[in-house]
Amino acid sequence: MSGPFPEYRDISVTDPLRQGDIIEAVEPVASMWQRHLLVLTADCDFAHAKHQGRVTCVPLLTANEYLLEMKVPLLRERALAKVIPVLRQVLPSPFAEHVSDERLRAWPGEVEPNEIVATLGLADPEASVAKAILEAIRLVSQPAQTLDDAVERLIAAHLAVPNAQKRDKIVQQIVNVLKNPYGQPPGDALFLSAIAPKHELGYFAYLRHLEQVWEVQIAIAPVKKSVGYRRISRLQERYVHLLVQRFALVFMSIGLPREYEEFRDLHAELLGEKYA
Repeated sequence: MSGPFPEYRDISVTDPLRQGDIIEAVEPVASMWQRHLLVLTADCDFAHAKHQGRVTCVPLLTANEYLLEMKVPLLRERALAKVIPVLRQVLPSPFAEHVSDERLRAWPGEVEPNEIVATLGLADPEASVAKAILEAIRLVSQPAQTLDDAVERLIAAHLAVPNAQKRDKIVQQIVNVLKNPYGQPPGDALFLSAIAPKHELGYFAYLRHLEQVWEVQIAIAPVKKSVGYRRISRLQERYVHLLVQRFALVFMSIGLPREYEEFRDLHAELLGEKYA
């Protein structure tokens, strides 16, 4: 096991499928939303077959996947919000007054920065500034395949503006945002250092994305038949309870307008009259 306080525990093949079990997709090319799942279906539902054979789960994303999906978009917006005003300052006056920020973001993805600079008729030093920022916009707006790639693009975007902060300062600001979910996770996620033997990359359970798997497709022991998932461990009870509590808070009941309740009751009454 990993460390003195592992979040998971090993289980026997004789233990039935229960809440807190961690299952792994058999298919190696499964998406990150389906590769590793944490079972949320309650034990009583399993015991009394209330779940109708459907097992409700949430994904366990690697830390890099979670940060790339949830935090990098925020950092990207911050970078664009910083460079767009600088770009607008060096644009020709008539053009700058009529072009929107959205268009300035999209343009470098459609046309080469050199061509844009030529179209605008810019000369140095404005041309050099515009080209650098246009290239930064194009770079940071493209989907990154890895967290490392995304971070390097963000750094490059911040460095593109005149009189930019030093690289180490920029890196620190970006890293602080990426580190925050570990110690202060949002209400819809929780960090787990390890989820099973040889699965110690660091993971985030993400509670807003639900997956349902047929119970018959989950193997809890070695089997010859074809299945979609195999159980690899079970989360310790304290972490299961915390995640279930957080899940309930994410989707807790919210008051609805009186008009909604009136129409809801009307539909129920019409159904009753139909079969009266």
